[in-house]
Amino acid sequence: MILDKKILRLAKKILFIVSLSFAFIQVSPQIVYAAPEVNFDYGRGPIELAISNHPDNPRVQGVAEQNQASSSLPDNQELAYYETYITATAYTSREAETDGSPYIAAWGDHVFWGMIASNAFPYGTKIQIPDYFGDKMFIVLDRMNARYYHRLDVWMPELPTAQSWGARYLKIKVYK
Repeated sequence: MILDKKILRLAKKILFIVSLSFAFIQVSPQIVYAAPEVNFDYGRGPIELAISNHPDNPRVQGVAEQNQASSSLPDNQELAYYETYITATAYTSREAETDGSPYIAAWGDHVFWGMIASNAFPYGTKIQIPDYFGDKMFIVLDRMNARYYHRLDVWMPELPTAQSWGARYLKIKVYK
């Protein structure tokens, strides 16, 4: 009988230690190993830094006149869109607001007026904010921090403008 009580106590202690260690493993942070960064530009030669849509670029001098007539949609065609409400904030190209490359977006695009960061819409989605910017067409070319999902971030060139924008709950048009 005494032996049975000792074995029972030992079994309880072992079970307690095992369950405590399992709980600790589940709660403690885990080490994640990422793949090494791959340099895809290796061996490709010099990188051409020409602004693709600048009129002085010889590649687009003849194309500019051809595309001038087709730069807008005909009046009788409208793009399909839906309206929704979302929280909109603003951001600038400061290192404090980015991951260290302030003028480069998440997919490698350079920031410009008309760019939006959002995790709620796919890359390239066109969005209008008619109550504040009229017919201005914005495009999703950047991502926000993962903790912000149903929100969009409008890029603004100046910090005071972005700060005065604040956070607004507004109606947007999302084009399909």
